[in-house]
Amino acid sequence: MTSISRLGVKLLLPILLLMVASRAPAAETTTIMELSGGQELSVRIFAGGNKSQLLWLPSERGAGANDEFHAGALAQLGHSVWLPDLHDAFFLQPDRASISKIPVQDIVGLIDAATAASDAPVYLMSSARGTQLALIAAREWQLQNPANQRLRGLILMNAYVYELGEQVTPQIEYLPIARATNLPVYLLDAEFSTTSLRIRQLADTLGSGGSQVYTQVLKGLRGGYYSRNDNDLEPQELIAKQAFAATIDRSVGLLSHSRVPAMAAAGGDDARHFSDVPKQSLSLLPLQQAAITPTLRLRDFGGQQFDLEQRKGKVTLLNFWASWCGPCVTEIPSLHRLKARIEDPDFDIVSINMAESHAQIAAFVQRVPIEFPILMDVDGEVSRNWNIYFYPSSYLVDAKGKIRYAYLGALEW
Repeated sequence: MTSISRLGVKLLLPILLLMVASRAPAAETTTIMELSGGQELSVRIFAGGNKSQLLWLPSERGAGANDEFHAGALAQLGHSVWLPDLHDAFFLQPDRASISKIPVQDIVGLIDAATAASDAPVYLMSSARGTQLALIAAREWQLQNPANQRLRGLILMNAYVYELGEQVTPQIEYLPIARATNLPVYLLDAEFSTTSLRIRQLADTLGSGGSQVYTQVLKGLRGGYYSRNDNDLEPQELIAKQAFAATIDRSVGLLSHSRVPAMAAAGGDDARHFSDVPKQSLSLLPLQQAAITPTLRLRDFGGQQFDLEQRKGKVTLLNFWASWCGPCVTEIPSLHRLKARIEDPDFDIVSINMAESHAQIAAFVQRVPIEFPILMDVDGEVSRNWNIYFYPSSYLVDAKGKIRYAYLGALEW
């Protein structure tokens, strides 16, 4: 694994200015491809140069509103970018299960088309759960095209390549494809995200299959900065969003010097497995096995020390959240209603914020009041120890200090 030094605003700003000064409109065309099941797939192609063919697969949320902007910027830097509208082709709703419903063989066909379009090296890009589809399809293409080294690697943003069940503190289990990948991989993440907490662990897992892995964590940025609206971003995040194409250009440059194996990595049929999506419930779920309660000792928004150990004899609902998490924000009013309904001094709701600054939270609560304590997990260490893989996450701790119930996602309390 190669760790890329973290980029700060001072380094990003000159890159941004250079890009803006040299940018001209990119040529965009739309191609309709027929898929194996007879569906028609619309692919927007931003013609750049021969640096690379970037096949950008969507996340589970579907095509992003900012993808066109980034694709045009990448074209100006000499890359040709393909944006397939997979959710539209398969009539999929943007949700956590959508990616697993896309036929892998159709993505193999897309890779074939990209390799036939020019002599430029081909790279797959994706984010979140879309990274599973990218990894699985890349390996399938290798298996079907032995000794063909045109597919040069993958660029994965906030990669979600693990199983997520209802347990609170088990060891994380990576999908089999993470150990059955040997193409070069570039992992890109923002500092304040659940996936960045474990980026080194994922890099080691990918490396065990023979992949050369690069990691880059952008300091001071919140997850998904490149896909959010400008008015939802802090100044340094807006700069980083504008310079996203330059970041991807740099990652392609590093991957271009990596060794590409002639054959796919060893692995069985389980390497085609996507992560299971836990069944949605309308209430907290009891743990299927006992879980050890990790230490929770943090200062709150007002500077007071909080220690979960000192709440023995009382029931506590812990809610892990972040202001950039839409479902977290949606859930807050219903948590207030829950607290108002349970008028009991031996019950309380305590929230744990993921690594945002005091100023960021102060600005947020001006817009969305929070009427329960906010603990400041300034370095993400508590979130890491509690194995937080999803925002929001809620855990109910009983009067003996034991975790009894959990829920991953937003509830209408």
